[in-house]
Amino acid sequence: MAVLLLAGCQTPDSRLYTLSVLPPEGPVAAAAGGALALGALELPPLVDRPQIVRRIDPNRVETLEFDRWAEPLADGLRATLAADLAARLPGRSVLPVAGSAPGAGTAVLSVTVLTFESTADGRVVLDAQWGPANGPRRRDSVEIRAANGEPAALVAAMSRAVAALADRMAATGRF
Repeated sequence: MAVLLLAGCQTPDSRLYTLSVLPPEGPVAAAAGGALALGALELPPLVDRPQIVRRIDPNRVETLEFDRWAEPLADGLRATLAADLAARLPGRSVLPVAGSAPGAGTAVLSVTVLTFESTADGRVVLDAQWGPANGPRRRDSVEIRAANGEPAALVAAMSRAVAALADRMAATGRF
């Protein structure tokens, strides 16, 4: 009886997720030389937590306690966006972090994520402002439909949203 009681008290194992790097959707043009480094990358506190957050309705969200990011979401997003940009800007070195004193000829890209949400019905929205660290900023919003509202499908759609944002950034070449 004691063994059954203890077995019933165990918590399920967490499932860990990461964003994935995806290839460009279309052909890529040769990029100007020099380096591009990601400077500030800000996330809304609502999603900047270990658990995956899913919107239930306009006024409620739920944290998926056992579906978690394998690393802080800001770090994963930074690394994924840098790798997605590198795939879209051949000939240009893309660094995930600008550092305290970027080298000469290094453009610094600043990104503020306004929304990075998923919903129980499988909708993912990534809304971000981005541009040169000390220059004009552009706003882009990407909406992707996941196969369903399950965490694995939502994370895959989130990866596609980051790749779509990288496509738009690379297409403008405004760094």
